[in-house]
Amino acid sequence: MTTFPFPSPGRLARTAGACLLLALAACGGAPKPFPPSDSDLPPANTAAIRRVVLVHPPSKEKVDVVYWHDGAYDAHAMAEVARIMRDRRTGEIHEIDPALMDFISGVILRSSLPASTQVDILSGYRSPETNAALVKVNRNAARESFHMQGRAADIRIPALKGDAITEIAKTMQRGGAAFYDGSGHTHVDTGPVRTWATYSTR
Repeated sequence: MTTFPFPSPGRLARTAGACLLLALAACGGAPKPFPPSDSDLPPANTAAIRRVVLVHPPSKEKVDVVYWHDGAYDAHAMAEVARIMRDRRTGEIHEIDPALMDFISGVILRSSLPASTQVDILSGYRSPETNAALVKVNRNAARESFHMQGRAADIRIPALKGDAITEIAKTMQRGGAAFYDGSGHTHVDTGPVRTWATYSTR
């Protein structure tokens, strides 16, 4: 089978420090060591699968895929993930970090919810142009956002409260996580382990 060419989650973890200065400038906060544990994922063997169910609420678009099986990421499934997480302003599609799906599916697993649990995608990939436009009108937006690398998502999980999602994501120590109470969404990314203060946009 064809495997997705994106770097593995382990490699991303080892290289996350390269983004540290940009991340600190954008979000603040001191990073913590990125742990190597995969305890929040199914065992890496041929019997295990990793599945995500993603919905874009405004359009009702839905993707339900097994994105990891037989010991590898599935290229077709990840292409479907990239499509639903495209820049909704420009229509541009960008590769999405498979480790981001691992982060999201890990939140589901740690919450003792089934893999079929719906995850609402409010924002996935952002082109540099879209991100720059957002920075001008929203002080929560980071100039060097991981959204521009396909390594971040703003999510809601209807089965869980927003602040609970964020707290679960923080305990996983897999990247950045913060709760935005104005919109009730959680930001997760595969950058350095950190969180930051957010501003109410109500």
